[in-house]
Amino acid sequence: MRLLAPRPILLALTLVLVVGAIVFIEFRLDAGASTSAAGAQVEPQPAEKQPRPDPQTTKKASGKTAMSSEKKIVSEPAGETEKPASPERAEDEKQDPVISDAERISGKEDEYPRAEEISNPSGFVNADGFSVEDAAEENVVLLEFWSYTCFNCQNVQPHLNVWHEAYADDGLQVVGVHTPEFGFEREYTNVEAAVREAGIEYPVVLDNGYATWDAYDNRYWPAIYLIDADGFVRYKHFGEGAYGATEQKIEDLLAEMDRVSG
Repeated sequence: MRLLAPRPILLALTLVLVVGAIVFIEFRLDAGASTSAAGAQVEPQPAEKQPRPDPQTTKKASGKTAMSSEKKIVSEPAGETEKPASPERAEDEKQDPVISDAERISGKEDEYPRAEEISNPSGFVNADGFSVEDAAEENVVLLEFWSYTCFNCQNVQPHLNVWHEAYADDGLQVVGVHTPEFGFEREYTNVEAAVREAGIEYPVVLDNGYATWDAYDNRYWPAIYLIDADGFVRYKHFGEGAYGATEQKIEDLLAEMDRVSG
């Protein structure tokens, strides 16, 4: 009778065989996958067959691009290159466009009133006569309504004297229109003495009948009117003050007169 191996030994052998078969199968599968992946890759070319960048070629190409860009700038037509304007040209461009006398005067008529003439004067001090129209042809005229007893007029008077001295040679013509507030201010000798005492050297017109006062529709002592060289009233000021603004306007109108005459 043949002896049989104990059952535990048979189970152990069977387990070993099963595990070995499983390991063998997994090894074969892994090996097949590695072979397939390796086959799918592109085989690299030998080192001597791969194209290599030439350092000299790269350097030359870079230099050519820079030279081409530089030549493009240099080759632009000189006439198309914008140049900065010279100071003289810039100054000329800032100047007012040249217009005719008729156009200039026509433009002013739409904006400024015409100056009125001296009407029915009762006499003159420091002059034999005076015409606003004649004076304005070559001057800027400062016309002031005043009376010698007016306290505000007395305060303004020193400024008028200064402007007369400072700007007479530049073309400013000051004229005082003395319109009396009281009866005794109508006397010529009284006005003449007041003019001398105040140091007034410019012409003074006696407006005893208020004719010039009414022509300007004036209502105040003192009152200043600036008349430009074309005969238009360009500025008014009533009462004291505004000395800086008035002087600035005098300078502006004198400069305008120089531009027109020049």
